[in-house]
Amino acid sequence: KGLFPSIGGMRRQGTTVLIEDVAFKVEQLADAILDLQALFHEHHYPEAIIFGHAKDGNLHFVLTPSFNDDASVEQYARFMDALVDLVVKKYDGALKAEHGTGRNMAPFVEAEWGRTAWEIMARLKKLVDPENLLNPGVVINPDPHCHLDHLKPWPIVEAEVDKCIECGFCEPKCPSRDLTLTPRQRIVVRREITRLMQSNGDAALLESLIRDYQYSGLETCAIDGYCALACPVHINTGLLVKRLRAERISPRGHAIASSVSRHFKAVETGLRLGVGLGHIGASIIGHRGVAAVTRLAEKVSGAALPKWSPVVPRPNFKPLPRGQRQEAEIVYFPSCIVRAMGSSPRKGEPTLIEVFTTLAERAGLKMWIPEDSPGNCCGMPFSSKGYVQAFRETLHRTVERFWEWSEEGRKPVVIDSSSCAYTLLTSQDYLSPEDRTRWERMTLLDPLEFTRQMLLPRLTLNRVAGPVVLHPNCSAVKLGLQDVMLAIARACAEEVVVPQNLKCCGYAGDRGLLFPELTASASAREA
Repeated sequence: KGLFPSIGGMRRQGTTVLIEDVAFKVEQLADAILDLQALFHEHHYPEAIIFGHAKDGNLHFVLTPSFNDDASVEQYARFMDALVDLVVKKYDGALKAEHGTGRNMAPFVEAEWGRTAWEIMARLKKLVDPENLLNPGVVINPDPHCHLDHLKPWPIVEAEVDKCIECGFCEPKCPSRDLTLTPRQRIVVRREITRLMQSNGDAALLESLIRDYQYSGLETCAIDGYCALACPVHINTGLLVKRLRAERISPRGHAIASSVSRHFKAVETGLRLGVGLGHIGASIIGHRGVAAVTRLAEKVSGAALPKWSPVVPRPNFKPLPRGQRQEAEIVYFPSCIVRAMGSSPRKGEPTLIEVFTTLAERAGLKMWIPEDSPGNCCGMPFSSKGYVQAFRETLHRTVERFWEWSEEGRKPVVIDSSSCAYTLLTSQDYLSPEDRTRWERMTLLDPLEFTRQMLLPRLTLNRVAGPVVLHPNCSAVKLGLQDVMLAIARACAEEVVVPQNLKCCGYAGDRGLLFPELTASASAREA
């Protein structure tokens, strides 16, 4: 299982990946392998590999040919003819072993089975499928060159795209798979755009693809990185999308983002006021009325704006609890979204900050919240949109504050949001050498690790009756903490349920507010 993705990830740019399987008599297998290796070198495929099931005489081989020009196609045609001669004529073997014939071997079925057998199969096909609707040309095909028709060129686009082998393993993981595009499709469209640009192809199609890619390819990508967990060549299409978003930002846009980063405390205040006005409006004209107003504002402005929802948390105007800095065992950094919108839409519910500090107090854990926490952020709002410079600047200030608050790494810092913790824990490539040294010396805890390490051992828990449903979010999964979440839940509840169709919810910071259809589509099966 490791050989196929290894060669797929190491192949030259602009080449595809092709896998076939053939069979030989076991007693002839050793000689056949040597002849097959010689065939690869003779036809200039030295990178080809062979693996399989020796006891059955079954060999798989992987090639990485190019189909980008006529000479490459002719080279491949000569190889296939020589392969058929080797397998069928020299060794009386089988052109297919455990997999189906497919278009690549369809022209050679007659060579292996003979004209009489082929005609019998063709007549049977005609009887059961007179309209030739079922896999036309895949097994029975009279065209001796059908394996050379409709070959898809793979133009060189960019590193992330060129590694893709279009296997589709990423697709079930993608939250936008039922709404717009999957990671594989995002890459395929990038290839097609490049092909059309290089060949001066259909101008109308090119214009349409570029226009539609903004929404389907970029805006509705949750950049959760789940695709990389399933990809055999480890492509994170989310990183590609972030880079493409960055390329579309003007210098003025980057300057504005940097200014927003420097004045982030004012942004938090504005967010509280905006959310507060939304709830006041909802009390007068209802949630549907406020939602209609936000949709109208989006239509008038022509820009994607947050859509109002009844589940939007209430603003958090409560002052931060402090604690004693000198006595503190741990530093608590409330994330910006919790500082601004930390309570349930239902009145009377405690904020997450209050829950955190109450649990720490009950556990006898001395915790301190820095008074200058407001205005600091992990930087994810900038990173996800492609504002790389603003992200670096935000990270620098936050690491600088963490270094001071933690007394140069002597005290651990807990962040109350897994997504923010994940951003900080994986930010090393965006840090200056000095900041990276500080980052390496600090202990940063996400809420799950904090609960497991510092709360559970100090608390006496009474498990609640009835089921508790868990949704391990993307950051927890990527940090490998879903089992930790499950263990914590089982310590708190008698029955814990993880949905069978658990996937990324697609909310992705602000995507669920800007494009609620993404979250609705992504969570439909789980809901």
